Amino acid sequence: MFSMDKVPKRTVYCFVLFFSVWPFAKSQENNKDELVSGYIKVLTQLWEASNTKTFDNYIVDSTLSLKSEPFKIISDSTTNWQQKEMLLRLNKLQQAINRKDFGLKYTLNYQENFNSPVADPQEIVVFKRRAVTGIDWDILKSGLVESKTKNKILKLEFDALEKKQYTSSLNAFQAKNTEQLIRHFNEKKIEILNSRKKLNNEQTVTVEKLWSIKHITKDDYLKAIQNTTDINAQYNIYRNYNEADIKNRSKFDFDLPILDIELAKLFQNANLSSGDSAVTDPNSEIARLKSLFINDVSLSTYARYSYYDVYNPNQPNRAFMSLGVNLSVPLVFNQKEKREYYMLQRQTTSQKDEVISQNIQINLLNYYYEYQYKLKQFKNLYHKRLVFTELLRTERVKHDLNDMEFNPNTALFILDDYWSNAIELLDLKQDMYKILLNLKTKLPNVNITEYTKPLNLSNLNIASSNPPFKAVYVWSDAFKNHSQTVITEYCKVNEFNPILLSYNTTKIYLQEVSEFISKNYTGNIHLMIGSNKLLKTGLTGYLDTLKNNIKLSFVKGIHLDLELHTLPGFKENKEAAFDNYILIVKQAKKFADDNKLELSVSIPLSYPENVLEALNKNCNTVYLMAYENIDPDFIIKKSAEEKSILKTKCVLALRTKDFDNRTDMDQQFKKLGFEKTAYHDLDDLIKFDNTSINVKEDNKKEK
Repeated sequence: MFSMDKVPKRTVYCFVLFFSVWPFAKSQENNKDELVSGYIKVLTQLWEASNTKTFDNYIVDSTLSLKSEPFKIISDSTTNWQQKEMLLRLNKLQQAINRKDFGLKYTLNYQENFNSPVADPQEIVVFKRRAVTGIDWDILKSGLVESKTKNKILKLEFDALEKKQYTSSLNAFQAKNTEQLIRHFNEKKIEILNSRKKLNNEQTVTVEKLWSIKHITKDDYLKAIQNTTDINAQYNIYRNYNEADIKNRSKFDFDLPILDIELAKLFQNANLSSGDSAVTDPNSEIARLKSLFINDVSLSTYARYSYYDVYNPNQPNRAFMSLGVNLSVPLVFNQKEKREYYMLQRQTTSQKDEVISQNIQINLLNYYYEYQYKLKQFKNLYHKRLVFTELLRTERVKHDLNDMEFNPNTALFILDDYWSNAIELLDLKQDMYKILLNLKTKLPNVNITEYTKPLNLSNLNIASSNPPFKAVYVWSDAFKNHSQTVITEYCKVNEFNPILLSYNTTKIYLQEVSEFISKNYTGNIHLMIGSNKLLKTGLTGYLDTLKNNIKLSFVKGIHLDLELHTLPGFKENKEAAFDNYILIVKQAKKFADDNKLELSVSIPLSYPENVLEALNKNCNTVYLMAYENIDPDFIIKKSAEEKSILKTKCVLALRTKDFDNRTDMDQQFKKLGFEKTAYHDLDDLIKFDNTSINVKEDNKKEK
């Protein structure tokens, strides 16, 4: 029998202490678990309320119409503009005055002698009084030629003043539009920052509590603090700018898509408008005119009538007409110095607001380079955004599946990075439009749309980073003959994308397919509908059932493999059959749009043009079933119409039954040269590979 007397007292004390403390420790641990569970619930609710915001429409807007111009130069009506108009008017009036100044002068001279007679030394006449009247004509200096020279100078000054005014108005236009652009983008950034700030404030409160009980890492705690600092810093910049008290603010209200600049068209339009930019410097011409030697030469003519009252009463008074010429030529050799003097004088008295480049193409090329560099950064950031999009999709699926790996705090950090990425993209978009505004001031008479083209999501040159389009049909036989693991790994090894997964309502198969989709939701899975009965019953009810059976958030699209041409009576009434088929496709299109899914179909190489055009309008991709006759020339000829109508939507589908092995099938794909291909079907492909392996093994044994 066990006796406590034989147990050491120290051991007894430890036992007593353990059993007295253990319930308290266990209670504390339970309380902590409940506390942590509550915090996680708060973060999860925050995720559920916030994760659907994307701000995609702020980044890539609607396509810019080729007839639209985002930057329109409008005449200014301010007091400053009126003052400039007065200067131009004064110049015009002075020109008008000079044009009417021919250098003609009327002269009148009268002389009375009181004491003694005076003899005119030129006329040798002694007279008491004399009267001379006539007309002088200054031809060069202070006369006709000088007036014309003055007008030439005034015209140059007028052109210079007008260009100076235009340059000044362009500067004002650029400053005003830059302010509008920045404010326009700031409004969008502030809206995103408001969402980031609300998310960060609510998340940080819970993160600090989790950090206080050491249930999150220090990295996560510091990440929340860093986000707070980043948000506040940006918020102050954008808000202070937009709330500044500036008069006569106007709203920049225009859709701003992502544009690409076509360099050849930019240079072409620069040449067309070269008359506005490649003008001789007026200061140099004015200095030349002022320094002309002829300006210092004086030439005048005159016509005079003279009357003399002679002193001797025995002689008659004398009167006569006279003509003459006066010429004065300075004997100086300072024309070079005078020209330099006038040139310096012009430069010191007028500000050179417009410094016109001798080669405008260099300036344009520099702007083009700067713009393309920003566009490259935009594309890189947009690709990063796609990564965030996929990460968020993965987190949503984890949340929907109640996956133990779902961490709401991590998911919220990804969401904040996603929103922050949107602000970075807006910054780059703003920079690109500021460069376009610079180009507008260099080519003010050229519409921006004449040398740009809009880019959309499909041509941002990011598709190259996506996996190649190599689809595979997976029918129900594949699940009968192979395990889910084999199918999954085979698709991964062969990089099949997308996977067209057959759907039917058989209970066991439906359960297996649902399980396969839930394990491979990150892949590109499309549900394939292949029951020809639906051509008679319609798709609406069937698709509603499909939605109840399958989580559509786990798949990317639906695929119709309805063989219209196999139905009885098809040849006798093709038109009605095709009309019904298009109706079925439109039902599928509506369902796909309502559930944010892609739609694709499989068709033979025999459908008429009107059906192909309807499919092009309603489908994302169209699979061309080039079965039975696999002659390359035949397929190329038969698919020519489909390719011309469907273009990049075309997918070439080949059937395993038409080939002896996988190698022959792959070589056929290369010969036909389609960018998008599809294998029909996975079950036979695995058999191909198994056969190939067995053949190799047999060859080894024979050797």
